[in-house]
Amino acid sequence: MPLFPKTRRPAILEYLRQVFSGNLLLWLFLLFANFPSYSQNLPAFKAGEYLKYSIYYGPIRGGEAVMEVKRGIYKGSPVNHLHLNGKTVGVANALYNVNDIYQSFTNVQTDLPYEAIRDINEGRYTKYTVQTFDHWSRADSSIVQSTSTGEVVVPKNSHDILSAFYYIRNHLLSNPLTVGDTLLVETYFDDEQYTLRVRFMGYETIKTKVGKVECMKLIPIVITGRVFKNPDDMIVWFSKDKNFLPIRIRFNLFVGAVFCDLIEYKGLLHAFEPSKK
Repeated sequence: MPLFPKTRRPAILEYLRQVFSGNLLLWLFLLFANFPSYSQNLPAFKAGEYLKYSIYYGPIRGGEAVMEVKRGIYKGSPVNHLHLNGKTVGVANALYNVNDIYQSFTNVQTDLPYEAIRDINEGRYTKYTVQTFDHWSRADSSIVQSTSTGEVVVPKNSHDILSAFYYIRNHLLSNPLTVGDTLLVETYFDDEQYTLRVRFMGYETIKTKVGKVECMKLIPIVITGRVFKNPDDMIVWFSKDKNFLPIRIRFNLFVGAVFCDLIEYKGLLHAFEPSKK
């Protein structure tokens, strides 16, 4: 299935929905959902982490996204409460209002999700979905119970779209990668299972609003069509340090390049020292 399925929306509204909502950022997260299970010696984040991003189309700032990690309790067990709010701002908000909220409650040690909540508000379209995950009843697979589709059997230790992002930061990016490595990804999002590919392209130092940052560069292989012209039209840069912060995401769309840049951070577990030179 394409990353961005065809819709009946007018083209300009569809581009605004994809460009300035939290969805582009979220589609990135699902790409890293379920690499082979490794672990790193040091965790990459802690409760209290706060990351804020601006989304730009050319010189236009059209959206923002805020990601937070909080400590919570789920059915008597301590959990990480992951929270993402993506919304339009300025002119984009006047043309096509978006205010999407994603939440995930995850095991503090394995980062596997117990429950995921998706609250979508895009123009006149709204959708509220709750998914609960059972990773323990079956030896070879997991079970997802969705308020919109009922019970579904999915690949073992599948993640929702938000927990997937934190899982890769905590368990995967510290593993040795060779330029050209292609990683297969399994995840469950929007009541469907996805198998995608991500290619590691090496290291690069990029200049951002928070300074110059040495990064790991990865390219998710996307489906071409309405939004993307080429299969390598999405690029993401993670900081090459113990935080593995997503620093920048670039989308080469038919309408032009869109950037999602980190502009504010606090509560990091490890020191983060971008160069100001």
